[in-house]
Amino acid sequence: MIRKKQTIRLFANDITGDIIKGRQEVTVNWRKGKLVLDEPTFNGGQDIGPDPFTTVLSGLVGCTLTTLRMYIKRKGWDITDIHCSVNMLQQAEPFKTMIFRTLSFGQPVTGEQKERLLWIAVNCPVARLLQGEINIDTRLSDDPTVPAGMGNYPPSDDASTDATENYLTQ
Repeated sequence: MIRKKQTIRLFANDITGDIIKGRQEVTVNWRKGKLVLDEPTFNGGQDIGPDPFTTVLSGLVGCTLTTLRMYIKRKGWDITDIHCSVNMLQQAEPFKTMIFRTLSFGQPVTGEQKERLLWIAVNCPVARLLQGEINIDTRLSDDPTVPAGMGNYPPSDDASTDATENYLTQ
């Protein structure tokens, strides 16, 4: 039996954000928590939280480290300390982004372990997300309670209606 790959919605509830007049910081609401994003002072913010680029890279660091920790634990390896550094470079023309990631371990790691840990890091879920094809469907709505992917502008075409219906039924 051949199974079709399923498209799934990752979050039961949308992640939302709000910004108020005269402020740069954004309050992001997720599950039961709040996160404040802000711009550095040189961009008009107060630097009271990570900026959006830092947040994306932080997600990569967090996913890399937790995925490696789960794998190391499952293998029973004595690797207790892992360090991950990331940074990025953006090229203007043609627009291109490079993310650099380096891992180091606080304990000796064999060559075989290094190969496997590198493969695990390269294939952690957030790294795969960032390396995969990403399309962003942006809509406008007069109602802030409308779920992500919905809205009254622009008017829907058949392709976006099909995608939205699949998204909502997950």
